[in-house]
Amino acid sequence: MAKKNVDLDTPFRRGERVVATRNIYGIASGTRGKVQIHNGLGQWDRYWVMFDGDRQVGQVDHHDLTRPWQLDDWMAREEAKAEAALRSEAEAQEAESEEAEGGGGGGGGGIADQIPAHLLERSKAAKQRLLG
Repeated sequence: MAKKNVDLDTPFRRGERVVATRNIYGIASGTRGKVQIHNGLGQWDRYWVMFDGDRQVGQVDHHDLTRPWQLDDWMAREEAKAEAALRSEAEAQEAESEEAEGGGGGGGGGIADQIPAHLLERSKAAKQRLLG
């Protein structure tokens, strides 16, 4: 029988050991625990976890936990997400600065910039016909 591939998004099973990746209801990041109950539907996975020190916490999100042996992979994924967010933010600021310098079409950003020129000409011709 083939082994099941376990990645960061694989749901935790009852009794599985986990590590908190964020501060959760007074539980410090890095605290180890054991899954008591898994509930939720589809992408909405929630867990009841018994953390070290006999502290049970309910409704813990899947993304707030990881397996101890996957902690390095989780950190790498979070760093990649942060870098991608910084890159997209920098690109957005760069695009805004280009538009502010005049590279954004030159029309002032009004509604006329969004309407095709041939429709504007047709509208002008219709007004001329009706008005005189």
